[in-house]
Amino acid sequence: NNTLGYSTLASERSLSYFTPETIRGYMLDHFAPERMVFVGVNVSHSELTKWVSRSFADYNAIPLKKREEVKAVYTGGDVRVEGNTDLCHVAIGFESVPFSQKELATVGVLKTILGGGSATSSIGSGLSSRLATQVVKQNPYVESVSAFNTSYSDSGIFGVYGVAQGNKAGEMCMSIAKSLKSLTSVSKDELSKAKAMLKGQLLRSLDDDAALLQDIGSQIMVSGTYGSPADFAKLVDGVSEAEVASVAKKLLSSRPSVAAYGNTCTVPHYAEMEAAMKA
Repeated sequence: NNTLGYSTLASERSLSYFTPETIRGYMLDHFAPERMVFVGVNVSHSELTKWVSRSFADYNAIPLKKREEVKAVYTGGDVRVEGNTDLCHVAIGFESVPFSQKELATVGVLKTILGGGSATSSIGSGLSSRLATQVVKQNPYVESVSAFNTSYSDSGIFGVYGVAQGNKAGEMCMSIAKSLKSLTSVSKDELSKAKAMLKGQLLRSLDDDAALLQDIGSQIMVSGTYGSPADFAKLVDGVSEAEVASVAKKLLSSRPSVAAYGNTCTVPHYAEMEAAMKA
């Protein structure tokens, strides 16, 4: 029942089951015009809708079929896969907020506070973020570490992904756990800096046409509305220290998800890591 644990990609062993009939059947079940999003740039709305209607609605439109809308179920848990490498890849996550919630701005601030870094980070690469100072700089065996957040229509996953030499992966994991737990306490100066950095990243995204198109389409598909980077920046401005602490405690209250790949021999036991991150 761990629906958030399902991969969006097909496994190699399932490829033989993909026939023209199964693909067309899936298309007829799900690809109705009511479930499509079209985004156009430098084209009038009337012109875009005219051609979209001609292509997908007026002629042989796929009928909308009712389907069960099942809410995503987050369970937490632990998985470790040994790989033929000296490195250990570890991801530690918690249940995050859905895409349309106001708390998403606060989660974005928390992600920026954690930041990230690598053994080869240069000036301007987030060297003052918590993960850079509390994890990377404290352990020369850490290759890289970065915070992530993925939000869906009804849930999400927030956490940290790190890579280290296998025999030092345990130290990296506990450092990451300490950084995550510390999110419940953020200074005024740190909050102001994180908000400024996040707003800068949002506004710079306006320069990337492909990313902007994808963002517009994803937002409309998930929430039915679109908020510009400038709109989201206003929400970021309103994030307070109290909200940061509250949302951090909410995130950390869920059971952690721990995934490790490679040389996992030193990765701490799940219960030990869970206890280390209790807010």
